[in-house]
Amino acid sequence: MNMALPEQYLSSQQAFKAYMAQVAEQVASFLREDMAARANSVPEHLRDTADSYLRQPGKCLRPALLQLCCAAAGGDARAALPAAAAVEVFHTWTLVHDDIIDHDAFRRGKPTAHVLGAELGRQRWGLTDAAAADYGVSLAILAGDLLQGRALSLLASVPARPELVLALTRYMSDWLTPELLAGEQLDVELSHCPWEEISEENIITMMQQKTGALLAFCASTGVALAEERRPQDSPAARAMGRCAQLCGLAFQIQDDLLGLSGEEVSFGKPIGSDIREGKRTMVMLRAMSQCSDAERRLLTGILGNADASDEDIAAVRDVVIRSGSDVYARECSERYLAEARQVLDNTLRPSSERDLLHSWIMAMVRRNR
Repeated sequence: MNMALPEQYLSSQQAFKAYMAQVAEQVASFLREDMAARANSVPEHLRDTADSYLRQPGKCLRPALLQLCCAAAGGDARAALPAAAAVEVFHTWTLVHDDIIDHDAFRRGKPTAHVLGAELGRQRWGLTDAAAADYGVSLAILAGDLLQGRALSLLASVPARPELVLALTRYMSDWLTPELLAGEQLDVELSHCPWEEISEENIITMMQQKTGALLAFCASTGVALAEERRPQDSPAARAMGRCAQLCGLAFQIQDDLLGLSGEEVSFGKPIGSDIREGKRTMVMLRAMSQCSDAERRLLTGILGNADASDEDIAAVRDVVIRSGSDVYARECSERYLAEARQVLDNTLRPSSERDLLHSWIMAMVRRNR
């Protein structure tokens, strides 16, 4: 039996919001119980740091994708809840480590894990700012590692045939983890490469691995649970993995655009932080190739400058707009979405869950954070 919604609201925005609220509450409740059960298994400060992001959950787009794909393929979304919780925890550990790599001080409008750890070091032991920062990073790295192990533990608790559970656990550990880390490593590597040595294909590969891989895992795992067979053995699971990866590309492009011109309060981290870090994104790569020589010198002087002012960020934004790079990026995002919707319709039979998946796809880019 799948999560029920009133028939008159199916496929509507109201139904989608209601469904997402239901998923978020179920995942949060499941994780609260799990955190309580594990409360005495690790030291207090490590536990609190690991759980800090889970206590302020995001929109649960990834758990919803897994459960919707399971239901749309004929499975029981409730039985997939442990897997949905597992991908939320997996996503969370990547955020903890990503925030360290990117030197981000805020996540979802709250201090990041390493910042919380640094404050703990100052308050508890009177550490200097430098020593506290080192302690905070160390604590956050350990917290992320702890969450990665917890994600595998949760996935292993899925009520399915042992052979399928083992296959899904290996899918997470042997494919998803190295794929995502390869994308993160490429992201870091590209930030040190001269712009003229970077191609759009490099950027797309990075996005597919860093963002698309987890979404592909969610979709294909949901279908695999419904069909009770390994994702690699299911044409529908593989197709929905492709659908989700296309959504990941659209999502990342939109995220990059929001990081350039969104509102910090809703975006959850400082606007312009990607510019100050010198991140290589599709929109900035396009701007570099389309702007004048004078504008290119301006961009080169600002991108990667940690001390860039708000005026500098505004100047970069102006170049992006004048070059039409923001429009180009949005058009790319729309093409990825159109292909994703086609794959969805060609893979799954019409149903209320498939309608909600269409709403999920649109929610990936029709967002403000």
